[in-house]
Amino acid sequence: MKKKRYLMLFLFMIISIYAVADNYLKDKVADYLKSKEISYTNISMNLFLGNITLNTVFKEKDSLIFKVEKIEVKGVSYYQFIKNNAIRVASLKATNPKINGKVIKNDKPLKSFSKDSVVDLEIGAIYIDNLKIDVLKNNNFPFKVKSINFKVENFKLDSTLSKSIPFSYSNIESSITYLETQYSKFQKVKFSKLTFKERNLSIDSLEIVPLKNKKEYIRFVSEEKELLTLFSKKIIINDLKIEEKEKLSFSSKHILLDEVFFNLYLDATLLEHPNKRKDLYSKKLRDLPFNINVEKLNIVNSQLVYKEYTIKGNKAGVLIFDDLNAEIVNINNKTNKKTKLTTAKITSQFMKASPLEIIWTFDVANKNDNFRIRGGLFHITSKNMSSFLLPTMNVKMDGFIDKMFFDFEGNDSVSNGKLDVDFKNFNIKILDKEKDKKTVLSWLVNLFIKDSSKNGLVKVTVDNLERDKTRSFWNYFWKNIEKGLEKSLI
Repeated sequence: MKKKRYLMLFLFMIISIYAVADNYLKDKVADYLKSKEISYTNISMNLFLGNITLNTVFKEKDSLIFKVEKIEVKGVSYYQFIKNNAIRVASLKATNPKINGKVIKNDKPLKSFSKDSVVDLEIGAIYIDNLKIDVLKNNNFPFKVKSINFKVENFKLDSTLSKSIPFSYSNIESSITYLETQYSKFQKVKFSKLTFKERNLSIDSLEIVPLKNKKEYIRFVSEEKELLTLFSKKIIINDLKIEEKEKLSFSSKHILLDEVFFNLYLDATLLEHPNKRKDLYSKKLRDLPFNINVEKLNIVNSQLVYKEYTIKGNKAGVLIFDDLNAEIVNINNKTNKKTKLTTAKITSQFMKASPLEIIWTFDVANKNDNFRIRGGLFHITSKNMSSFLLPTMNVKMDGFIDKMFFDFEGNDSVSNGKLDVDFKNFNIKILDKEKDKKTVLSWLVNLFIKDSSKNGLVKVTVDNLERDKTRSFWNYFWKNIEKGLEKSLI
């Protein structure tokens, strides 16, 4: 009988101690949350299992509001906290969190953290379930996400603060449904879905959308700038790795861009061309603040349209590249890479009718930015040529170019090369603003065209063509073609 009483007394003491400890921990958690100005409607704890659950959590920071339907913390190690002042948690889950409000730019310098002030934190798994975001960025542009689901395994905070990514993990999985944000006064970007699993990333229906039409957008820029429209049906990045050893690095075995529609429109009638240097692609890659290594990138089933409005009263000149396919290998800016050259092979149908083939190579590590670009364009009609030259230069070409081969080598300053062109019944017409042929001037131009250039193959060289460093690589390439055509005609 006495044993039974002692047992009952012992159980009563255990229950009492548990209740006291439970209430003590609840008060400690409540005091901590209150000090951080975090409110909630209910808290429940399991002392033995180390579980804490908060319901309807609310936090307001500056002009941002954070709401979470439920936060569940499981497997808190009191032993590690008492003995090592370390936080060890089996899992952390946030269900239906929401972020609303406005991001306020903070001009105050960030506080510096000493090693001793950083929490020793490890979490076995972090789950974010159905996060919604609807905020204004500090430039008053909206940022919206319909749903984010997120999982991180074996999360560990870097207590040394020695890396730009101050944490490590063993695995990340994520899915984002419908993201939309505005990044300028006349452009926004959005996509319908993003998934990341087992180091593979895919994006569905990526779009860059104009918010202003072709007549309006020019009022929102201070210098000559293109209006961009882009749509990509699918982007897939395989074996994506973001690591930090000596330097932050991004790598992928293969990137696929499927069915990309790329449209550029330039109004060059009002604003001046910006007097800013444009680096070649080799220098842009070399100067990235991180290492990049993409073994292969493919663009398939795509289209590029470029329109330029140059002369008031004329239509915009049009260049169309249909059935555009490209394979680029060795996009790598490391200094110790095994393969030096980055190689791009491009095929397309120019103006829906003329096959175009390009092979382009350059060495990212070469500080002279040496490159070589060669290829051919075939079956070029006068209609295709005049679609751009007539509206932009009041120049019309009649005749036919059966084939044109080009091979140019250059660097950041100067280029040289050769152009072979096979003409048929070729002549030039220069028009005035009313589109009437300037008969005398056109006659003089054609008088100086070599007889062989009207019918037959012409081979010319382009020597010491200086680069306009405020223009793009593709403008540089076109100037080589233009110079070669000029020498073959006049």
